Amino acid sequence: MKSLKIASIFILSMFLFTITSCDDEPLEGEFLTEDVGSELSCVQATQNLANASATYGTTSASDANYAVICNAYAVALQDMINACGDDTGGIQTILDALDCPAISEDCVTAQSATVIAETAYNADPTDTNLCLAYKTALENEITQCGDADGSLQDILDGLICENTNPSSDLLLKQMIWTESDGTVYTDEFFYDGNKLTSVTENGELAVDYVYENDLLARINNYGFDGTLEDYVETEYNASNQLIAYTVYITNGNEGLRFELAYNTDGTITEKEYSGDFVSQTSLISEEIITIGNNQVLEENNVDGYEGVYTYDDKNGIYKNISNLQTLNLINVDFSRYVDGGQNNLLSLVEDGNAVPFEEYVYTYNSSNYPETSMDYVEGVLDSNRQYIYE
Repeated sequence: MKSLKIASIFILSMFLFTITSCDDEPLEGEFLTEDVGSELSCVQATQNLANASATYGTTSASDANYAVICNAYAVALQDMINACGDDTGGIQTILDALDCPAISEDCVTAQSATVIAETAYNADPTDTNLCLAYKTALENEITQCGDADGSLQDILDGLICENTNPSSDLLLKQMIWTESDGTVYTDEFFYDGNKLTSVTENGELAVDYVYENDLLARINNYGFDGTLEDYVETEYNASNQLIAYTVYITNGNEGLRFELAYNTDGTITEKEYSGDFVSQTSLISEEIITIGNNQVLEENNVDGYEGVYTYDDKNGIYKNISNLQTLNLINVDFSRYVDGGQNNLLSLVEDGNAVPFEEYVYTYNSSNYPETSMDYVEGVLDSNRQYIYE
């Protein structure tokens, strides 16, 4: 039976981690999942099956978690059939050959309690008591059912049970990244009023921002060893619009200059020049940038590149930060921390490809600011993020 794990090797796309249950007769009443009643997309079902298959393929029948893992694999197979179809019947053949042990009643009860607690918490993530109840339910499910792949513990580790400010003028205070390999980074944002002054990563200075007359004048980027790697200096017109910025790369005496012209149709023409610290005169790129709501909507390079950005209609993670359009214009080429304006980036599609180069799936707090996100690069899960505001 275990040789059937090779059937999932062909599944390459990675989307959501959660496994959604369907009314598969052999499993009815035996396995409860965390997203009852929702319908999976084919991409989600493919990702779930990839995860379940990988775990099942490395778990022996003598493992204490085998019953849960085997049933999870069966559910993922059925979901794949429901969401994507099974023209050849190959997936159904694998499913029919599975002989999963029944899950204990205590495990079923614990899973049910987790579903209820999660639903209540998601309805009001600012309620500390609901958050604590969700954590307790997760801990009990781990005790009763096990947690072979560590996914329940990951949820636990990501829960911060404290009230968030429900006001509409929130500023991002922390962004906690969990990479696909489990590495965790904590970015902390510091302000003077609503002007972003610096960002630290795991307690070390990563970038700082300098202002003159309330306009962003310079961005300094630092390496992991604390040395200045590169910096940006800005120039403005009489209307306080960014008209040029120069990137100075300290290792190698390299300079990149970006000049911006504002067109009558509302677009911006940006020309990029290369050179050294003294001058940058060699034209290497030209593109048209479309801006809306302080965020980049589209890039069209004269060489043929096209990048189209889509956004949600919720409050942007960075929407209340000063000099936001300037930060976003620089971010097109350089700035590494602010990526979004009044709303939140959902996808970046390059050259019309079916799979977005970048894609983001959010959950939101009661003030409609992102609370968490799952970040994908070319369809593959790259990281999870949690957002904390002040």
